[in-house]
Amino acid sequence: MTTKTLVYIEINDNKTEIVSKEIVSHVSKHFSDTEICAVVVGSEQAIQACFDEINSLGADKIFIVQNELLAKYNVCVYSKVVAQLINNIQPDVFLMGATSYGRELAPRIASNLDIGLTADCTDLQLDTEGLLLATRPTYGGKMMATIISKTKPNFATVRKGAFKFKQPDVKQPEICYYDADFSGIENILNKTEVLASEIKAQPDDWTSAEVIIAGGLGLKSKENFELIYKLAELLGAKPAASRAAVELGWASQSIQVGQTGCCVSPKLYIAFGISGALQHMSGLSNAEKIIAVNIDKSAPIMNAADVAIPADAPDVINSLISKLSN
Repeated sequence: MTTKTLVYIEINDNKTEIVSKEIVSHVSKHFSDTEICAVVVGSEQAIQACFDEINSLGADKIFIVQNELLAKYNVCVYSKVVAQLINNIQPDVFLMGATSYGRELAPRIASNLDIGLTADCTDLQLDTEGLLLATRPTYGGKMMATIISKTKPNFATVRKGAFKFKQPDVKQPEICYYDADFSGIENILNKTEVLASEIKAQPDDWTSAEVIIAGGLGLKSKENFELIYKLAELLGAKPAASRAAVELGWASQSIQVGQTGCCVSPKLYIAFGISGALQHMSGLSNAEKIIAVNIDKSAPIMNAADVAIPADAPDVINSLISKLSN
């Protein structure tokens, strides 16, 4: 049976968010017999700035909702407009990125539509009946739960880095301009007063780096963890950390990998002193190769790794730095 999957394309600073691309790419590869639709919402200027990028994502159809009332993001306005479109085109599945923006907007859309929402997913599949199988960590990351929604559309948000983006085949999508009903929207805007706004520099998108060097509790001290940064620099890689290392104050939460951190998709992930609990491994599903260095041969990551080195992590990392520095 043919289904219809709608993906919300998030725009930030006139650029398409990578997670939106990752979702479309995954749907194109793994959802059989589905029409891939995309929706983009904003002002004409913002949409036109990244139109070529959106046009080349690989969607079969693109719905554009543009109006100058959408020039400034307002969660109440955007949720009503997107809900209108969904009620009109009746998709079977609706997907968004689990960004800070998506985590605010998605629950409002679900509330407007009176449907369920499966948040922060790390895997999505369709069953033989066209129902969405949405997988996410649960019980504090101790288990992975696959959830089937009883409401339509099946609605889920997806964590950045959970899927790999692959450049799609050239496809000319059908462009549909959706004429939303903006009556009452001005009243919503008039009831909202923005007291102040601040633009913060976005951190480097290290999650899609080809090589990531990560450290955990097995490094034994903050001083030893600092070696992760030095080795990463020598290898032209990006540093990362386990939750245990972050909780001890050895590293910033911004480079944490796992359920409560980031999903990563490197060609090579080298883990020093990381045990490999499910919470951490849930962020590594798209790593092509994993090298694990851990003194504990029975650590879960040693079984999951392509190369497992049973050794003291600080000793190995010091030896590597010494050889690479000479």
